[in-house]
Order: sequence, then structure tokens, then C-alpha cells
Amino acid sequence: MTPSLSLLSRLWLSEPDAETLGAACEAGLASGGDSSGLAAVWTDLFLLNVYPYASAFTEPSGELNGPAASAALARYEAAGYGPAELAACGGPDHAGLCLGYLAHLDAAGREDPEFLSWTLDWVPVCAIAVERQPSPHPFFRSLAAATREALLARRDEAARSPLPVPVRADEDEEELDLSAVVRRLLAPATSGFFLSRSRLGAIAMDAGMRLPFSSRYDVARALFEAAGESGRVERVLDGLRREAALWDADYSRLAAAHPAWTGRAAAWRQRLAGTLRLLSEMARVLDSPLDLEYGNRERIGPGGP
Repeated sequence: MTPSLSLLSRLWLSEPDAETLGAACEAGLASGGDSSGLAAVWTDLFLLNVYPYASAFTEPSGELNGPAASAALARYEAAGYGPAELAACGGPDHAGLCLGYLAHLDAAGREDPEFLSWTLDWVPVCAIAVERQPSPHPFFRSLAAATREALLARRDEAARSPLPVPVRADEDEEELDLSAVVRRLLAPATSGFFLSRSRLGAIAMDAGMRLPFSSRYDVARALFEAAGESGRVERVLDGLRREAALWDADYSRLAAAHPAWTGRAAAWRQRLAGTLRLLSEMARVLDSPLDLEYGNRERIGPGGP
């Protein structure tokens, strides 16, 4: 039995209760134990680490409630889709709401190929981010895989809509200080991968460091500053390069399994290639992290320091 879009939607939107968990297991998702235990895992995953919003993955700023959110809301209103969860989510472009909208259209015998094509741009990448958590829970790993497969199974419907031109930033067009580099790395639309708090913490631990609990931006910046102060710059950069390589392999595998996703995989891999070029410039900047904010504004860019 394949999970329905409405069931997948509920599982992304809120902690599974006993009834929803039972339906999920009947539909073939991995057993996750009791619902009370999964509630804490859901919170850690979707509220603290992987942000399941289109804006987080498709906007160069990486910030929530960007143009993607407004565009999704306009579609919902036009189709008469207004679930209660819409008011509770951080934005209308939440993956669960997107899945619910597609289920709403199915129930009405309608289609929205352009919207489906747009979800294929980023939801499979969000699913990889869930799977790339340092200790992915089997239930949510299964949820991510099932969601990706459910959307990719509808590729013929989406093929009738043209593939959007991928968003990318040219790292040679502007000079960047450390703060801008951090923002670029944290925005999948420019970096090609999603770095969660947990993933940043794992990279720090591999380099022999620990990071404070804070916002994702502050955690990322603390990683780079601590690397510079402790002489572990190359170890951190190597960790980021390994992370990029693993994402690249995931994109390649997904494209091989679903040839229709090859163009999208190429766009995400192109972003990763830009990130690798950026990382090659970072060691010079991280040598004196405090100088970046106080006094000597050394920059990464075509002109050098």
C-alpha cells in the first residue's frame, strides 16, 4: 500500500498521533514506536533542524515567507484550499501544505502541473536533508523517501509544465565577507545543500570542536570562527567538502533512478560546484575571523584582500 498525499501531508505538518501513526504503518512506512516518542523527534527535526518550506530551499536569502510563500497562498485561495494548518504553519509554502493542496486537487479531479513541477524542484531536496540528519529516525527517513517517490511518480503530469530556470548566484559577481559567506552556505538555492544545526554540530565534532546552541546562522558562524581560532580551518573545510560530495552522490543516484529529474539534479549539482569553489577561498579569511567584523574587512572575491 502506498501512502496517500493527504496522509503524507499530515505527517509533515504535525506530530503523528496514534491514529495517524497506525495509518502510516499500514501504508508501509517504517515503524516508529509510539506516538509520544515520535512527537519529540518531529519537533527536533522539523522545528529545530530541517525547515520544510519552499522559501528555505528556493530563495537565495534562505529566509522564510519569501515570494514562494505568496505564490503558494495565491494558488490555495484560487482553488478553495484553506486547511486549519495554514494558520499554524510558519508559511504557506510548507511541504505538508503543498502535499495537502495536491491531494485537494486530486479529490476535485483537478490538476496544477506548474505547481507540481515547482514542488519537484525542491521537495526531493528537502527529503534528502531529512535523510542527511546525523541520526535520522527510521520513521521520518521513511516519510522523506515516500514523499519523494509519491511526487516523482507524478512526473508525467508535471512534464506538461516547463522547468523553471534554476536560481543561482555567481560567486564572482560580488565580494563577500565572512557573514555573507555564511549566509550563502546556509541558503540551498546558492549552496546546493542544506546545513542543519545538527549537521553543523556533526562537522564541528569531527573537527574536534563543540558549538553552542543558537540560531542556525550563529551556529554556522561560531563553527568558522572557532575553526580559525583553534587552527582547525582545514578540518572544517574538509568536512564541508565531504558533505558536498555526499549531496552530489545523492543527486546522482536520484537522477539515475528517475531520469525525468536529471535536469533538476544538474542544477543542484551546479550549485554544489560553486560552493566547492567558494570553500577553496575560505581558509584565507578564516585565519583571522575577528578582524572580519572589527577593523580589517578582508573579503573573499575576485580582488582578494
